[in-house]
Amino acid sequence: MASILRSPPSPQQNSCASGWDDDDPRYLGDRPAMCSLELVAFRGLQPATDPAGAASPAFDLTLYVDNGHVCSLRHCGGDVEVSYAGVPLARGRTPRFRVMGEEAVAVAVNVTGAGAVGLPQDLFRLFTAERRWGVAMLQVDLVIASQPFTRDVQLDAGQRSGCMRRLA
Repeated sequence: MASILRSPPSPQQNSCASGWDDDDPRYLGDRPAMCSLELVAFRGLQPATDPAGAASPAFDLTLYVDNGHVCSLRHCGGDVEVSYAGVPLARGRTPRFRVMGEEAVAVAVNVTGAGAVGLPQDLFRLFTAERRWGVAMLQVDLVIASQPFTRDVQLDAGQRSGCMRRLA
């Protein structure tokens, strides 16, 4: 179950009034919304040949959203997929959240591999070798605020993915 690390604003806090006007001084400091992703923890990455003893893969992610807009940003939840070399390992959903204008939020996202096929043996050997070398990369696909977002995340790095991604 995904949870929000910071409580959402109250419904009384209003987003921008209708009638967006680029010349309006209220919007002169408007910056784009940015987001990044961090792989916090993972478990259950075993070969597909041992279905009896293997646990389903699970990933704990943190989604960081920095809303540079003066208007609030709403996200109504969406699908998340974690894959390796194009093979889906886990799927889940992001929670609903709202970020007020010029604020930032960190959102916990838990993705599980219940019902996932798992990695074929030859791909698992490559995966294991890449982990030994410290270069194993996972791809995380999600939609945030109606914008597709894809990030490669290094499995054993314990740091945020690349740079922040601009949202519309």
